[in-house]
Amino acid sequence: MARLHTFSYFQRMFAVLFFLAYALFFHPQSASAAKVTIMLNWLPGGAHVPIFYAQAAGFYKKSGIDAVIESTRGSRDAMDSLGSGKAQFAIAEATELFASRADDVKAVGVMAYFGHSPNAIFTLKRPDISSLSDLNGMRIAAPRSSFPRIMFPALKTAGKVNLKKISWVNLSPRDLLPALITGKVDAVASSLMNDYQYRAAARRKGKDITPLPFYGAGVNPYSLVLATPKSFINKNPKLAKAFVHATAKGMAAALERPEAALKTFIKLNPAADPSRSRAEWRAAHKLMYRPGSGDTTLGKFDRNRVERMRIFLTRIRNFRNTSTSIDIYSNDLLPILRPQPTKF
Repeated sequence: MARLHTFSYFQRMFAVLFFLAYALFFHPQSASAAKVTIMLNWLPGGAHVPIFYAQAAGFYKKSGIDAVIESTRGSRDAMDSLGSGKAQFAIAEATELFASRADDVKAVGVMAYFGHSPNAIFTLKRPDISSLSDLNGMRIAAPRSSFPRIMFPALKTAGKVNLKKISWVNLSPRDLLPALITGKVDAVASSLMNDYQYRAAARRKGKDITPLPFYGAGVNPYSLVLATPKSFINKNPKLAKAFVHATAKGMAAALERPEAALKTFIKLNPAADPSRSRAEWRAAHKLMYRPGSGDTTLGKFDRNRVERMRIFLTRIRNFRNTSTSIDIYSNDLLPILRPQPTKF
């Protein structure tokens, strides 16, 4: 009986050791995940739905990443967080990516988060304005240094607008909407991401809004990008690639399952207004990716578009350190994804 007892004891010990070994060698996800912080360009909103969905759906976790999402009060703050080491990745305007190069942050755009520009002109819905070419002779309001206003003259090359017939009215961002609603101006230059608040204000006055996007007139500079310091890529190439892959896969899934992604975002951000979040996500959904012919890869930068933007920004802002567009972006970390976005 003693021998049987001893034998049973060794059997149990063997089983314990076997399962410990199995867990160690066949479940690498049990190892501690690498912490990576991504800084948003603002408080959580509809544009950030894919980031939260990627986190909640486990895309980062499956890649061995403990993703931490933090918010800021602007793209400049988000880019500064890269320079200070507070974050390893940031969502920011492409203009700030170029500016960070001039400030010697040496950040790299690793994914075109918005494939299309949100720059647009907003007018009250009226029968005489249905396209950008109808703005001739109109009064358009915008801050003097706003990017949509700065880019507006480029529409001339597409033969859309007679610039000599446009009257610009200098207003602060907070004064644009009241001026449009009350009829003090005919139109304002803004972002498609503001569509919700413009429509809501117009609806209260029994009116509606007509957005006129620039990308439909051939003016399509990059807007939001996913960026990271070049030094982080050099020191952590596998981790950097894993994070970009997880982000892109999360975005592809969110585009194909927009309702589920939105519900996840609202659940994780109870302070966000659901109606506004839905409207912003609907606008962002259209800007992130549109399937096309040929090699249309989600998040892929086009060298010619980047170079045109660099030349334009260098001319108006004197970014002396951004001598080429080659080192300002990279497609090397992107997976090849061609999602089929679902309308909602």
